[in-house]
Amino acid sequence: MNRKTLAKIALAVALIVVAFVSFIVIWWDLNPIVPTDAKIVEVLDRNRDDLLRIDGVIGAGIARNASDNSIIGIAVYVEDDMTDVQEIPSELEGFKVFVKRISETSEYERENMIIHK
Repeated sequence: MNRKTLAKIALAVALIVVAFVSFIVIWWDLNPIVPTDAKIVEVLDRNRDDLLRIDGVIGAGIARNASDNSIIGIAVYVEDDMTDVQEIPSELEGFKVFVKRISETSEYERENMIIHK
């Protein structure tokens, strides 16, 4: 191969690399990886008014598995005497909703509600 051919091949490879890297950067900006807890905070922020408007709802936060503390969905905390729990959606934007009576919550849960009245 002569120098001109090698230069053309090198230029083509460089353009392909630049195009690929540009695609990855643009895709990453449009589709960032967001941790689950941050997604739940965003969901609760968007649904704050609707949730707190329901009679008996005190607040909401992140629902965690009791055995391994993994995130399992959204916890909606309600007054102990609330009877219309069916007004609370069973899921919010893809996250399962767990209804918890306030007397059944830990101090940690009460202190770490993301939204509350």
